[in-house]
Amino acid sequence: MELVKLTAEEFDRIAKIIYDRAGIYLPEQKINLLSNRLRKRLRALKLATFGEYEAILKDANRCEEELPHFLSAVTTNETYFFRNEDLWNFFSGDLIRYLVETKKGKPKTLHIRSAASSSGEEAYTAAIALREKLPDFASWKISIIGTDISKRVLDQAREGVYNDYAVHKMSKAQIKRWFVCKDDKFHLTDQIKSMVRFQHHNLRDPFPGGRFDLTFLRNVLMYFDTPMKKLVIKAVTDSMVPGGVLIVGDVDPIRTTPELNEAMPCAYQRAGVYLKPGGGTAKLNLERAVTA
Repeated sequence: MELVKLTAEEFDRIAKIIYDRAGIYLPEQKINLLSNRLRKRLRALKLATFGEYEAILKDANRCEEELPHFLSAVTTNETYFFRNEDLWNFFSGDLIRYLVETKKGKPKTLHIRSAASSSGEEAYTAAIALREKLPDFASWKISIIGTDISKRVLDQAREGVYNDYAVHKMSKAQIKRWFVCKDDKFHLTDQIKSMVRFQHHNLRDPFPGGRFDLTFLRNVLMYFDTPMKKLVIKAVTDSMVPGGVLIVGDVDPIRTTPELNEAMPCAYQRAGVYLKPGGGTAKLNLERAVTA
């Protein structure tokens, strides 16, 4: 059977739909990649042509159901607990000390956001690290929120059930402490699940009521063109408190794009770490670079 091929015209129209809905930019060089990945959706939906698939994306009701699958097809969502050892060593040491310092003389509250949280591993990792390393943990009021445009991955995150790959970087002691193993799956304990909530949100939009001490924005800016990157940077940093910390991924286009560097209101500290001005006298120790 001959493989159906995505034409240049179909690619342009579908690429515009994903840009309008999610802000994700697909250059024309991605036509073969998109064609190969969307072909799986055609098989799953028993469609014969990309034109039929395009009709689904243009239908408001049917698109809502298909959009999460479409997003999964055009993005890469590799994630697992404690992804990048250097980052979580930094989080568990210097960063926690800094956050504690910023709260001296103030209510002991921490508000943390995992932006583009996917299936929740990053947000839950932060919860585990805080339970393990935050001094006098019980005296703190902690709010962790994971946000994503895909309702499907948010539903996965809320379940808190993972495979063995998701926990492969964790010690046996950590797994035993924070998970219940059942039916060859790892189920997070309520101690961790109760610390995190998940919310549907598009990164380019302002976040209502967000005043975050720490925001993760890792490995997502790469999917946007420059105007969309600027919108995302503004929306994300506007939701941070003065003195708040922004952690981006190792693919950080901000430093290498003058237009983005100029638009970034947070001060570059080291690879992967930015600090929003105006936070007072607390100092962030940055002896190690942080990448994702």
